[in-house]
Amino acid sequence: MPQAPAPSDNVQYIQLRGSSTVLRIMQSIGSQYMDEHPDVRLPLVGGGTSVGYKSVLDGSCDIGMASGQCSPEIDVWAEKNKYAYEAVTIAVDGIAAIVNPANPIADLSLDQLHDIFTGKVTAWSQVGKYSGLINVVSHNPQLGTYDPWKRQVAGKDYITLQATVVSGHQELFRLISADKNAIGYVNATFLKNATVKAIAINGYLPTYQNIKSESYPVRNPLQLLTRPSPSAEVKSYLAYCLDASKGQALIKNAGLVPVNGD
Repeated sequence: MPQAPAPSDNVQYIQLRGSSTVLRIMQSIGSQYMDEHPDVRLPLVGGGTSVGYKSVLDGSCDIGMASGQCSPEIDVWAEKNKYAYEAVTIAVDGIAAIVNPANPIADLSLDQLHDIFTGKVTAWSQVGKYSGLINVVSHNPQLGTYDPWKRQVAGKDYITLQATVVSGHQELFRLISADKNAIGYVNATFLKNATVKAIAINGYLPTYQNIKSESYPVRNPLQLLTRPSPSAEVKSYLAYCLDASKGQALIKNAGLVPVNGD
């Protein structure tokens, strides 16, 4: 059985930081890439989408990982310091509305979700055959999932100040699983084996086909960020992530919608 070639003394490191959603797929793509390129190492650090933007802008990483737009504060800081970045979309995920499995409501319209998450609707009886006050759970604004949900669901309004704010998926799932009246949101890729229930939006569940066809209305591009004119090693890795038979195939296997290939 042939063995992979041993790495040389000239090992190249490509540091990636940022979104935990993107980090999950980078683990599998990076592992395969390093098997095929034994002179490359791809250390990964999470911390959220804001960390991805800031780290690539200040030069403390080679590739930032993002699942949402750059925050206004970082945009202002980057403009002040004349920092710039380039973004490459590698996949698309859906963002699922989630409730406790005991909640019988299975479908809400985007307008109903807007009213729930902005605090206009506060009781389940206002949107279906269920009773109790609605307990909204939202992500920390520094996490990438917050921005696309806020833009696509709350729009120009604000997420209610009565929402419980969480800083990670484990805390989110724990709260939703323990509270029959809670509602939150999460990237669909985290739903596998989760003890929560995804509900349909406008009649569509966040399945692969519904996200791919854009029938499911709340979608989120997953991106890799670099400074302008990245190194040859970084360009090679980005090309690998976009290769239909390499990174894109792994992205599809993970349940995410690739941007290249079927």
